[in-house]
Amino acid sequence: MLKIVKIALYAFIVIFLLTTLLALIGLGYLWFSPEANTRSDLPYLGSLVTAAILEVITVVIMLAKKGFRYLPHVENHKTEAITLSFMKDFVTSGSTVQIVTSRLSWIRNSQELMDAVKKKASEGAFVEVITPKPVEDDIRNDLEQAGIRFFVTNEGTAPEARFTLVNGNRSGAERLAIARGSHPEHEVTIFDNHSGPQIIGMAKDIIRKSKEQANAEQMG
Repeated sequence: MLKIVKIALYAFIVIFLLTTLLALIGLGYLWFSPEANTRSDLPYLGSLVTAAILEVITVVIMLAKKGFRYLPHVENHKTEAITLSFMKDFVTSGSTVQIVTSRLSWIRNSQELMDAVKKKASEGAFVEVITPKPVEDDIRNDLEQAGIRFFVTNEGTAPEARFTLVNGNRSGAERLAIARGSHPEHEVTIFDNHSGPQIIGMAKDIIRKSKEQANAEQMG
């Protein structure tokens, strides 16, 4: 698809350059030749200039449409309630859910989110939570009963990464939400296969390595 887009853009650029060159030659002829007459000598000059302008507008529109597709979506949440509402909608949008967080106590503040995660797992969806330290028993026991799996890496320093990956088992359909900021304000950046395939790949690697470390810690 990208190859076709590049070919189309190059074709537009070549046509634009040729049209602009013809228009400039015509304008130069009118400017430097005192005998030149627009109507009799260059009857199509106006059309050439108009075509050049339209081509510029077309190329800009095409670049904008394609460019926006490859930009991540960013949301700014001013309150914790907005962030929790976003999380509820996000986790229910995928067939699998993998949450990497420094702590999970925030889930207590939204019963709707808690119920959505539990329902997702009870329906057979693959739901995992990765944390550096064990989650509080009252939260963990409730979620484990619904089928949610927990992985504890036992890291001395809490990781800065806080993200949620959905559809991690479906190549090309993944969506990744990365949060930054401090309570209660958060900026959330959402990547998909168009806007951040490399970022999604790195997130998958972090999840895989974290699970391996958690399993090694448990066995050791």
